[in-house]
Amino acid sequence: MNRRQLLLTLTTLTFLAILPTHVFSQITLSDSDFLGQIGSRQVVLEDRRFSIPIDVGSPGANQVWDFRSQAIGDSAFGVTEFLRLDETVSGTTFPGANLVEKITSYEAPGSAFFNFFKVTATDFLAIGDSSYISTGGFDTSFVFFQNDSLAPLPLLFNNTWLAPERDTTGIYPLTANISIDTTLNTVDGWGTVRLPMGDFECLRVHQKVKVTNQSIVNGILVSTNVDSFVQYDWISKDVFLVATAQSQNGDMNPNFTNAQGFGRLDSLSIITSVQERDNLTGIPSNFQLFDNYPNPFNPETVIKYQLNESADVEVAIFNLLGQRIRLLLSQNQPEGIHQIKWDGTNDAGRAVSSGVYLYELRSGALRQSKKMLLLQ
Repeated sequence: MNRRQLLLTLTTLTFLAILPTHVFSQITLSDSDFLGQIGSRQVVLEDRRFSIPIDVGSPGANQVWDFRSQAIGDSAFGVTEFLRLDETVSGTTFPGANLVEKITSYEAPGSAFFNFFKVTATDFLAIGDSSYISTGGFDTSFVFFQNDSLAPLPLLFNNTWLAPERDTTGIYPLTANISIDTTLNTVDGWGTVRLPMGDFECLRVHQKVKVTNQSIVNGILVSTNVDSFVQYDWISKDVFLVATAQSQNGDMNPNFTNAQGFGRLDSLSIITSVQERDNLTGIPSNFQLFDNYPNPFNPETVIKYQLNESADVEVAIFNLLGQRIRLLLSQNQPEGIHQIKWDGTNDAGRAVSSGVYLYELRSGALRQSKKMLLLQ
């Protein structure tokens, strides 16, 4: 597997809109949508079989791509977290980055892969990556620099762009491998992706990938290998990759039915948005809001928090428009760990619809909030 294929498998660049049984309107993805990923934690389920029957659906407007019954064989789970630059050890190596993706695997505890991105109003740039590998008593780190445009922004239906990439690994000209990637990208559809965990408003990116790998020994080209395939990425607001599918090598049929790779979002835990994290800067640790459990949930979830001193507190539920749905608690509470349940109903006692909601802990001017997913 070449470096690009490895990154396409690992990268699952969080989650904002899940509205089942709803006809979505066409969407546009901007820099704020991608930067809004900061603070999220996602679990991705990957099918590692070499031959995967699949229906990739059709291009066009207002499509439905239903992967709820897509079988996953030889599965592997990966965890993706989106961080600020100052939250990473190697952040000083890539001072221009404003979005960092950390990827870990349940199968390789102690190891991690970091992608560093620069997101502007007009461009989504990959400026480098680093990795830390710890296995069998062997610890090492690698750093790779690049300056490749992944996509123009804003991203919308019918966008087309060429994303060339050239990587050299090894000691040139003694011995090296040169990878030349020329990928033609087209946003060929928009609509709804249906997953077991809910529905997502998405753009579909159709990629025609051609990767030429050249082996160099003592400055002489000794071999050339060409990989070509079709890849589809379904991209949602604040959840970069909701799903991805890749054809067999050499199969450039846009309607391929046999994939060599498939992955989809399996679960998520959004800690806070970038704006909310900024609001927390400098807040004393007189209280802490924990992740709700379970998440996603149906019909109820537990919200737990800790007070380091007696305080007047409020716990409330909001929708993504900022409208308060339910006031769970408003009273003075003593120091210690507390918890409260939400049963998915509003202040009138009526069940709310499936989707993403905020739960907020507030004490005076201080507040913390997190996101959760209700599946009715």
